[in-house]
Amino acid sequence: MFAAAGAYFLLLGGYYMLRSLREAFALEVGRSQIANLFYVTFFVMMAILPLYWFVVARLPRRWLFPAIYAFVVALFSALAIGMAASPDNKWLPAAYFVLVTSLNLFIVSVFWSVMVDAWRSASAKRLFGYIAAGGSAGAIAGPAFNALFVERLGPTTTILVACAVILLATVLGRQAQFFEARSEGSGIDPNERLALPVGGRAVDDLKRLVTSPFLIAIAGLIVGGQILGGFMYQEQAEYVEAAYATLTERAALFARIDLSVSVLALIFQTLVVGWVASRGGLRAALGLVPVILIGSLVLLALMPVGIVLIVTQVIRRAVDYGLFKPSREMLFTVLDPESKFKSKSLIDTLLQRGGDSVSQLTYPLVAGLGLAGVSWVLAGVSAVMLIVALWLGTVFARSETRATDQ
Repeated sequence: MFAAAGAYFLLLGGYYMLRSLREAFALEVGRSQIANLFYVTFFVMMAILPLYWFVVARLPRRWLFPAIYAFVVALFSALAIGMAASPDNKWLPAAYFVLVTSLNLFIVSVFWSVMVDAWRSASAKRLFGYIAAGGSAGAIAGPAFNALFVERLGPTTTILVACAVILLATVLGRQAQFFEARSEGSGIDPNERLALPVGGRAVDDLKRLVTSPFLIAIAGLIVGGQILGGFMYQEQAEYVEAAYATLTERAALFARIDLSVSVLALIFQTLVVGWVASRGGLRAALGLVPVILIGSLVLLALMPVGIVLIVTQVIRRAVDYGLFKPSREMLFTVLDPESKFKSKSLIDTLLQRGGDSVSQLTYPLVAGLGLAGVSWVLAGVSAVMLIVALWLGTVFARSETRATDQ
């Protein structure tokens, strides 16, 4: 358990060091190019997902951590070296943005896929909360490091430090995988078990997604959240571009934003989501998300200034990570194993990035309304999300009741 929690701490710590720099590099490319960067990201994701499925289906379990994370580290190390050699090159910051945005879902997905595969259900129920807390602590440590040191070290050195942290996470992750396989008690030699590939067919994901109203509703809720995120991202970029002049100033600001998001998300994870879900059910936990969003967006519409924009962005992202994601994961517990592992991967990756593209396509339609007008539009989107969330919570409760009766 300690190895797994340590691995997740280092993994998210390294990722959030990369993530904090992404926003600053986007502004180096130019705010007018942000929509294009999201479009390119979507197509890159479309290319990566089949390759990811191919690798996961065929690669022995013991090599998932080192193979995938070594590939990620090699990419970002090459970018850091290239940016240090050509600081005025605009293509390299663009590539950095696309890669961070494309690979972040896989970085987390690979970790949890390996953990779910390695741990027995009884152990998972008892210990996964502690492992997730390790990740939340890493999500705080990464931005904190950038906020303190990025202006001294510079962005490219910070990228290399993040890569070293991710490599260390790979070592601990492999240890956790082996330790749990050895202690599983199934009588199967751990080396023999970890030598087996995962298997599976990718085409089943698409069939299952388009025929299930429940999965379609989950996908719709995620797309709605990505539209909120995309619109707010554009408004945030406009404000930061005008208020902060240099790359390091912007990188430090985004690190402080990420740090605030992670701390608030940890509070939601440890004190709010479990309490609400246990007392009011998943319907209440899911419904609380758009309610908070509506309140913060209405406040921003009434007070459309930079500091309120930043605070609203922190609240939105913290609610997403701290409330929406844990509640969303609970929805899959009443589904069949194929939906849990295969359809879920499609929703978590391609559809989420597709939502980003939808947000960039539609943002020009509301950009002329100004910050106040965009905030009112997003409050309306949140109201629709509330209706969908309440329906999903109701269906979940019925499914849970049927499963208990059986």
